[in-house]
Amino acid sequence: MNRKAFHQLLRRYLDGHCSEEESRIVDQWYDLLEEELPNDPDELELLKMEDLLWSRILEKKLGCDTHSLAPVQVVRDGHFPGRVKWTAAAAVLLAAITGAYFYFSAMNASDALLSKKLSEGMLEITNNTALSKEMLLEDGSTVCLKPEAKIVFPRHFANNKREVYLEGEAFFKVTKNPDKPFFVYNNKLVAEVLGTSFNIKIIQNHIEVAVKTGRVAVFEDGKEVSLNKQQKSGNGVIVTPNQKVTYYAESRHFITSLVDAPAPVIADSSSIDPDSGYVFDDAALSDVLKKLEKTYQIEIILENENLGKCPFTGDIRKQSLFKKLELVCQVFQAGYEIKGTKILIKGGKGCN
Repeated sequence: MNRKAFHQLLRRYLDGHCSEEESRIVDQWYDLLEEELPNDPDELELLKMEDLLWSRILEKKLGCDTHSLAPVQVVRDGHFPGRVKWTAAAAVLLAAITGAYFYFSAMNASDALLSKKLSEGMLEITNNTALSKEMLLEDGSTVCLKPEAKIVFPRHFANNKREVYLEGEAFFKVTKNPDKPFFVYNNKLVAEVLGTSFNIKIIQNHIEVAVKTGRVAVFEDGKEVSLNKQQKSGNGVIVTPNQKVTYYAESRHFITSLVDAPAPVIADSSSIDPDSGYVFDDAALSDVLKKLEKTYQIEIILENENLGKCPFTGDIRKQSLFKKLELVCQVFQAGYEIKGTKILIKGGKGCN
């Protein structure tokens, strides 16, 4: 079973379309998570759960011997449909063996691509230390290679584009040059930028691109995957500051969301302190939220539009975005939720 078949089986399970034997196998898989599962997960939660589960299955193969898979009996708490008792993990071992095969096949494909580029005369740098390693490219762009990361790049960039090939994780600060777009390749995925700073993290079965400044186009590499006409027209996503996209290679899903710790977006070095002006005295909540939107370039939506006219007084300087939102929401007995790349202010009491 490869990752795509694994994904399809989980979907059938959630839809209640599995056979009794298939349901028993999936029940065994979910017991590997060792944590409570959400009652009504959204699409992002489902994919994160699936990704974690796939990793756990690989760990069973790569990090444990077969004796550790001795029969056990577990009773789940009923938070997920179809949860039953189980007594053996043979199916988990089988899935781990086949899953590991497809995982290492993908790794070999990536290695083959880098080897091909090296044979064409490109250079290679690998960070074998425990610390991040910064390097300078000929165009002035910098790359901060994280431990165990590898980059392959040409001695001199072409006249019309700049191309590098990455394995592992790295943070890029790309020098602006509209006439020579910058491309980062990894196996099936391409990130294209004109001038920006962003992080690429490649771990096992997914790739994450998080943008700090500028814009990055992330799309499947047509040379490495087969794309039909419809897929070509809708291939990839545009990621902006404080957003990230996660690409699940086997299921070929792009999921956009916010980065874990959004930072103020400064247009240029002459900008004033982005945290200034966050002392409010009877300011309309709508104005407070507009300032947060401008600082972090994230859309914030009020579920109860009447709250927008309510006054807010407080000092929320020197706080992270999410702490700022928490302090504001407390005043109005509201809460906030991250919905993809937007933030929704939910509930709350109005003002007289």
